[in-house]
Amino acid sequence: MRIIILTEGGKNIGLGHITRCKSIYEAFNYRNFQPKLIINGDNSIKTIFSDIDFEIKNWLNDLSFIKPDDIVIIDSYLANIEIYEKISNNSSLTIYFDDNIRLTYPKGIVVNGLINAEEFNYPKDDKIKYLLGSEFSPLRSEFWNCNAITINDSIENILITTGGNDIRNLTPKLLNFLNNNFKEFKKKIIIADSFNNISEIESLKNDNCELFYSPNSKEILEIMENVDLAISSSGQTLYELACLGIPTISIGIIDNQKDNINNFQKIEFIEYAGCWNDKNLLNNISDKIKLLQNKKNREIKKINGTEAINGKGSLNIVKNILNEYYIKHSKFREINEADCLKIFELANDEDVRKSSFNSEKIELIEHKKWFKNILKNKLVKFLVLEYENDIIGQLRFDLDEEYPVISISLNKKYRGLGLSKYILSKGIEYLGEFDKIVAYIKKENVKSISFFKSMGFKLDQEIIIKNCEALKFIKS
Repeated sequence: MRIIILTEGGKNIGLGHITRCKSIYEAFNYRNFQPKLIINGDNSIKTIFSDIDFEIKNWLNDLSFIKPDDIVIIDSYLANIEIYEKISNNSSLTIYFDDNIRLTYPKGIVVNGLINAEEFNYPKDDKIKYLLGSEFSPLRSEFWNCNAITINDSIENILITTGGNDIRNLTPKLLNFLNNNFKEFKKKIIIADSFNNISEIESLKNDNCELFYSPNSKEILEIMENVDLAISSSGQTLYELACLGIPTISIGIIDNQKDNINNFQKIEFIEYAGCWNDKNLLNNISDKIKLLQNKKNREIKKINGTEAINGKGSLNIVKNILNEYYIKHSKFREINEADCLKIFELANDEDVRKSSFNSEKIELIEHKKWFKNILKNKLVKFLVLEYENDIIGQLRFDLDEEYPVISISLNKKYRGLGLSKYILSKGIEYLGEFDKIVAYIKKENVKSISFFKSMGFKLDQEIIIKNCEALKFIKS
């Protein structure tokens, strides 16, 4: 399996797509995969991705590198439907980032992490899986577990961030306005290498102004954590600001930000000052600042932002991608003699032993005897989900009680991808008609209890098994 991420960005395009794809790259890294990031752009992006394996290439004109087993993620406004179809037909699984139902996409997964995207009128298609809404808003890894800011009694520090290239030359205009009208504020200005107006910004710097040149993701988080208010363009940065609960005055920079603006207004996180060329823009910003000087108003913005964006969107997207891929490429079957050692390794996993009613380590000689007997035992249905040479997970039904008793465990390499639900569903289907199925779970095993409840199992009674407090769950 190769994972390829295709996107675009640079001095004349902006960095929104690249930032989004960086977060997906990092989420695959978290899962111990090394994706290949290919960017249709220019050299201005090199400083942003000094720590990431990427290639600058106009992939729109050359897709010969796509192979049948590849997972391909595309985040583009430039690719046409023919390119999408070609990639879809020549790869194993294709994922499309979309913001506004730009195209009728071919088979694959469509991701739209905009707030309220689940309300968009996407066409129903059995060949397409949709990941919609703020649950799938992709943020860079630094924001996955960040803490919301503290709302101070008064505004002291204000952030100005106008995107990756400040195409509307707003930064000096905003800085000059704040210098003249809100002199008491300390201003923090984010400047990218692709800015064409750096000397103009520098000419406006005073003792109450701090300039940050091409900060990396960690540095951006640190800057944001130390401000009380932000003035921002209305792209990807709004999601990071919302995750931190930073009250934000937003400005429309390009037409495709309209949905973003409307959705953040609906949840009452941003105060929208208008489009970049609005004649009343600066007056509107002044009014919004005065409104947000009220601490209660800023506290409300913080709550609305953090409730909408939890920072885990990138991880949720990758989880769904890998779930889809493994299900497509795995085989659900009965065990055979060749599985003995793999089942042994799985059974001796630390978490599996901890969940068992007999938590002692299993010796190989004893396991081989047990496994040999299991193969002969007609009162046991033992099934595995296999991917290439790996056992993803095992499922066993013991049929020597009134109702089948279930046992399930997952290879740690594949945990957290939702595959247990697939394995259990396939197992129940394989088992056929039974009035009830029983699961015995240690009372302390909160994750397993939550899992079986999500699969429709109901608590029947509390019992003791091998001196352990246990719960009996039944699925009818």
